[in-house]
Amino acid sequence: MYREDLHLPKNGRWPSFFTMVIGITYLIVGIVQVLSSLQLIVPITGFSDFIGGFLLIIVASVFLTGVKPLSENNQEGYAFIAVGYILAALLFGLQILVILTNGLGWFLHFEDWLSWSILNDITPSLWLFIILMTGTGSLWVIGNMGEKIMGRKMEVSQS
Repeated sequence: MYREDLHLPKNGRWPSFFTMVIGITYLIVGIVQVLSSLQLIVPITGFSDFIGGFLLIIVASVFLTGVKPLSENNQEGYAFIAVGYILAALLFGLQILVILTNGLGWFLHFEDWLSWSILNDITPSLWLFIILMTGTGSLWVIGNMGEKIMGRKMEVSQS
């Protein structure tokens, strides 16, 4: 139904693979963040937020839930990708707000913010989303360039 309008591939094998890679990446980073915040591993700068790590695990579970339907060429799998992107974008936006408010406190020389450093606020939710969007954009550009250079059109379902 909406596959033609969005120009989604007919075969869900590659979207399934990329969704699995994204989900596993979010899962590993989320687990590392939780373990770091609980000090079960060596503390890592920017990985000190237990709730942030837990939220990354939730985003990972959404992406990973979409892998099976996509591998079976089921359109419902794309909904999991969309929700995963939305959740990742919300976490990214919240982290930007945290950086802006902390930066404002530092700029205004509030007592609790005098020792603030932006490095503490560059968390996995921030850089994972940037990597996610850069990777997705790159795949889109490569797909369109391949279409123009090779003269191939991406297969879409006509049902």
